[in-house]
Amino acid sequence: MSAEDNWRPVVAPALEHGPLCAFLAAFAVSPGAPALLALVLERRLLRPRYEFTAFLYGDPALAVSCAAGVWLAGSPGAAFVPVSGWPAVAMIVLPVAFGLWQGRWEVRAGLYTRAQALSPTKIWHQAVVYPLLTYLVGSALLRGMTSGAGKPLRWAALAMMVSCLLFWIAANVHDRRHPSTGHPPYDWRRLRPLASMDAMVRASARESCPDAARINPTRAQTNAPDQVKQ
Repeated sequence: MSAEDNWRPVVAPALEHGPLCAFLAAFAVSPGAPALLALVLERRLLRPRYEFTAFLYGDPALAVSCAAGVWLAGSPGAAFVPVSGWPAVAMIVLPVAFGLWQGRWEVRAGLYTRAQALSPTKIWHQAVVYPLLTYLVGSALLRGMTSGAGKPLRWAALAMMVSCLLFWIAANVHDRRHPSTGHPPYDWRRLRPLASMDAMVRASARESCPDAARINPTRAQTNAPDQVKQ
């Protein structure tokens, strides 16, 4: 067997040590690491009013789905075998390519400023969350769907996997209709955000209601965040 047939990403062993380890690995990728990056580098706590539903609630649901898939595939009496070889390469490379393309498109479409697109949490989401969650959850789903025939409560586990995945999809649809602030603009030279999330929301509200600045221009100038738009 060639080296290409054996290649697996570094997160693959997390799937070999049971459902709990799989859940913790997927949860650490998102929302765990983004919450830490937001706290340490962006100097903020994640707040539901500013975050996307698919990130704050959908990604933990994917972690549950991942754990259910590992539980199914590890039975009866068989160890979980993560996806390897070229399928594993595709599960990593394609999401990375999509994440980079999407990030560039969002800036061009005006959904984010360049400073927002380069924030720590946004970079992590586009370049790390996409490939790692795709691999962890995708590998667990593929193995779980095709094994576990003798497992008690198999159908309950399958229902859990599918339900969590559908919830994540529904959360993404909701986010498309109700966009959130998501990420603050960031200055890597100073390792600090250029504006708080509260200031960005106020600025967005003024843009949607331009009369507010005319009615009370002093308040509008006082609340305006520095360099939100670049």
